[in-house]
Amino acid sequence: MASGWSTARAPATIANVGPGFDVFCLAIHGLGDAVSIRPADTDVLLVEGVDAELLPHSFAANTAGIVIKALRKATGIETPVEVRVRKGIPASRGLGSSAASCAAAALSFLKAFPESGWLGPGGFLEAAVEGEAAVAGRHYDNVAGALLGGFVSIASTAPLVLAREPVSSRIRIALAIPDLRLQTSEMRRILPRDVRREDAVSNAGKAATLALALVRGDADLAGRSLEDRIAEPARAPFLKGYAEAKRAALDAGATGLAMSGSGSAVFAFATSRRAAEQSAKSMRDAFAGLGINAKALTTTVDNSIPLRALLRDRGARFSLVTP
Repeated sequence: MASGWSTARAPATIANVGPGFDVFCLAIHGLGDAVSIRPADTDVLLVEGVDAELLPHSFAANTAGIVIKALRKATGIETPVEVRVRKGIPASRGLGSSAASCAAAALSFLKAFPESGWLGPGGFLEAAVEGEAAVAGRHYDNVAGALLGGFVSIASTAPLVLAREPVSSRIRIALAIPDLRLQTSEMRRILPRDVRREDAVSNAGKAATLALALVRGDADLAGRSLEDRIAEPARAPFLKGYAEAKRAALDAGATGLAMSGSGSAVFAFATSRRAAEQSAKSMRDAFAGLGINAKALTTTVDNSIPLRALLRDRGARFSLVTP
């Protein structure tokens, strides 16, 4: 094991990206979580930072500890560790807060125990998903985005089949993060069990076009492809101010808007920094008009690859496929 602290960071993520429920994810610049680990006599875990008081502070219950436990089982490395989780992403806002902690824990484990690299990128992704499953249900999109960066599209999880692409900075992202918490597990339970054929066709067409638009760096086409007829209609009524924020963003020049993950954050695409800034402020003001505080941010896709240590033979565009 490496001596001293081994620290890794993972970015916030926007999952679903409109019509790509449980399939699409974007890593974004700005917000992120960091996890540090070092040798100890016994396992211990500390959480600090944004919304730390809302999260488990025990090694066994925190997502970072669960990921490390999964990696121990997979690799046979049993060294006790001290873990520090530094939260930079607010909880229950649809920005991949739990996934970032899971990914950062997996990355710091790899730094501390380089010999665990034989597990490969797929193995580290599976271990990180164990932490995510404990708090938000078993879905791979946020964790994959946090480990791989860029734009991730998942075709299958068993076996794992996914593609990763970089996204041009020409696609600007406006974010509004209201002071409202929506639990991912609850927002998944309200989803419809049955889907009308015309809605399934619409989502498939929008998702395919959105993927092409993101790869091409076409913010106008990407925004026009954000419509989701399946998950968002079920979730939007639980987010006060969503309709008002959407109208405000479009009036300010955004090309399209959707919920980030299961909310409460909302995001919009824009063709310029100015349009993104105006859209973010307009969304913030729309929430404020309803008595809801919200933070406005602008960003772009983070194309760095946090798991690069296990992907040195890959370029910016690659796929992961397991048997």
